[in-house]
Amino acid sequence: MEPWETRRAAARTMPENAPPEAHAGCAPPKDQPEPVGIVLGTPTEIVAGLILIAFFCPGARGQSQADATTGEFWPTANIHIQLPENYRLLGFVESKKGEEFSYQQLDVGLGFGYQWKTIRKPHPENIDPDKEHTFLFGGGYEYLRTLQAGKNTSYENRLVLEAMPGSRPISRLLVRDRNRVEFRWVNGVYSTRYRNDLSLEYDITVHSFRFSPYTSAEVFYNGATHSWNEEQYTAGFQWPYKRFLMLQTYYLRQNCTTCQPAHLNVAGLTLNFYLRNAR
Repeated sequence: MEPWETRRAAARTMPENAPPEAHAGCAPPKDQPEPVGIVLGTPTEIVAGLILIAFFCPGARGQSQADATTGEFWPTANIHIQLPENYRLLGFVESKKGEEFSYQQLDVGLGFGYQWKTIRKPHPENIDPDKEHTFLFGGGYEYLRTLQAGKNTSYENRLVLEAMPGSRPISRLLVRDRNRVEFRWVNGVYSTRYRNDLSLEYDITVHSFRFSPYTSAEVFYNGATHSWNEEQYTAGFQWPYKRFLMLQTYYLRQNCTTCQPAHLNVAGLTLNFYLRNAR
């Protein structure tokens, strides 16, 4: 009989009133800790424990690199050319990283728009003629080129249609709702996307110094995935200088279920130049 079987048999035949020393053969060695049972706490303690595990145990968190939050800087330059009969041209160039992909993207474009019906409510005049009208309709073309280290260049051709109503509920508050449809060819693959951007802008004048804080919320509907997959929330300031230059500084938060990364914090700087806009 094996030694451990001998000890089990002795334990079964031992009298109940046997002295403690008689059970020594069945006791665990003194240098080994006795088994400890698992004690379940209250529901609150269990939830708190799970939260701690999620934060401090990378394996339990299961967060991939695509789910992480990163920070980027997006510079942009726009040129607005005001034409007769309320028409205008817009040209721009911008550099972005992380909007849809985790690598750098260069975007250049040219647009043509028509401004309909001047806002009649008395208000501080904006140096951007688009913001002086109740409705803006336009279209344009964009070319995007992305560069990723060690891989081929990705490109996109994009046709855009926009319609933007605007109003001033009070003299210093401008409310606009941009509706944008994009017809996209990404590496030759066609898809569509719809974007809706609601923005609020308030004009402030201190002596001769003027600036405008603004905020906006934009949602994206991706026709390729048939889903509302992206959101962008923006807060910033516009700093006009005379009638030909406006500087925009802003913070943008992006949440996207199909982008890499999924969450993005952006510090943005936009230079707007206005030509043929002097009186």
